[in-house]
Amino acid sequence: MKITGITAEYNPLHNGHIYHMQEARRITECDALVVAMSGDYMQRGEPASLDKWTRARLAVENSADLVVEIPVLFCLGNASQYAGASVNILEAAGCDHIAFGSECGDAGLVDRVAHIISRRREEMEAGISILTKAGISYPAARSSVYKTIRMKGTEKYSVDDELAVLSNPNDTLAVEYSLAMHSAEPVVIKREGAGYNQGMTEETEFQSASGIREMFAAGLDITPYVPVDTFDAMLKSHFTDNSEWWTLLRYAIMTASVKEIEDCPSGGDGLGNLLKKEVRGAESMDAFIKAVKSRKYTYTRISRLCMQVLLGITRRKYPHKKPPYIRVLAFNDTGRKILAGLREKEDQHGSLMPVITNINKESEKLGPAGHRLMELDVYAADVYNIVTGRDAAACSDHRMRPQIK
Repeated sequence: MKITGITAEYNPLHNGHIYHMQEARRITECDALVVAMSGDYMQRGEPASLDKWTRARLAVENSADLVVEIPVLFCLGNASQYAGASVNILEAAGCDHIAFGSECGDAGLVDRVAHIISRRREEMEAGISILTKAGISYPAARSSVYKTIRMKGTEKYSVDDELAVLSNPNDTLAVEYSLAMHSAEPVVIKREGAGYNQGMTEETEFQSASGIREMFAAGLDITPYVPVDTFDAMLKSHFTDNSEWWTLLRYAIMTASVKEIEDCPSGGDGLGNLLKKEVRGAESMDAFIKAVKSRKYTYTRISRLCMQVLLGITRRKYPHKKPPYIRVLAFNDTGRKILAGLREKEDQHGSLMPVITNINKESEKLGPAGHRLMELDVYAADVYNIVTGRDAAACSDHRMRPQIK
C-alpha cells in the first residue's frame, strides 16, 4: 500500500485543508492518507477551537484515512521539535511521502534552504547563539546568520528568495520537515488563499483557520469556507475566548517558581522573572503576552511558554527527543488496514514506536518514558475539557476511543 502523510492542526478543518489532502492524493497517487495531528493545543501555544477527537473525526470524514496524535510536548515545541515529531510518527506509520503546504510552493527552493542549513548547521547554531544572547529573537537571528553564510545566490534562486522561505511560517515548517525526513519523500504543495494565521480577508474560496475562528466568534457566516460537519461541530462546541484560560494561567504563573518557568522548553533568558512581574497587572492573556513580547521574545514563544507553565512541562521532567508511540485518534476501513499492517510488524519484529488505540489496555507497550509522556497527554486533555466545558469524565482520554468511520 502506498501511503502519504500530512502534518496538520485542523483548527478548524476548512476547505483549504480539504484541498491540501486532495492535492496530496493526486500528486503522490497514494492508496492511503495518514494525518499526524496536533491534539488539544496548537503549535502557536493556543488551545484548539474543537477537541482533538472531533477534529480527527472531521478529517476522516473529509479525505483522511487515519489520524494519529502528535504528543502535546511536541505540539508546544518550536518548529524543529514539532516538525521532527510529526515526521518521526508518519515515517513509523509507513508513509512513503510526506506532503506539506508552503507559501513558495517550490520544492527545489525548500530543499536548497534545508540542504544549506544541514550542511552549515554548526556554523548556523554558533551564530544564532551569539545573536540571541545579544537580544535578537531566534527567527531574526537565523535569517541574519543565513544571509551571512549565503552572500551569493544561484542562477535560479537569489539570497532574497531563500531568506523569504525563512520568514514565511509554512515555508519555515517545510524546511524543518525536509530536515527531519529519513525514509519518506517530501512533497511541497503551494498554499492557496489566505496566509497562515492571517485574519479575515476578501479571499472568497480559502480563508485561513484563524480568519474562520475570528469570523465565527463575531457571528459571521463561515459556511462558504468550511464543510457542513465542521460548522455543525463548532455550533455544538463550547467555543471560548481566552478569558477562562487566563484565570488558570495567572494562577499557574503566580504559583510557579522562577526556576520552574525558566526550565520550561520555551523558558530561559530571564523570562521567569518577566512573566512573574507582568502577570499581576495584565487584564487578559493577550495583553499579558504583548506586555512580555519584545524584540527578543516573540509572541509565539511567549504563548507556548504560557501553556507549558500551565501544564507543568519542563525540560527536566520531559527530556524526550522523539515520540515513543503512535496514538490513534480516528480511522476508516483503509486506515484499519494500515493499522493491521503495523500491528503485524509489531507482533513479528517488535516496534520502536508501538501503536496505541486503548491506553487502558495497551500500557504494557510503553516504557517509563512513554508512560510519562502519555500521562501528560491525558492530563493536558483533562485541563482542556474542564476549561472548555466538556464532560471531564465522559470525555477523558481514558474513556474516549478512536473515532471510526
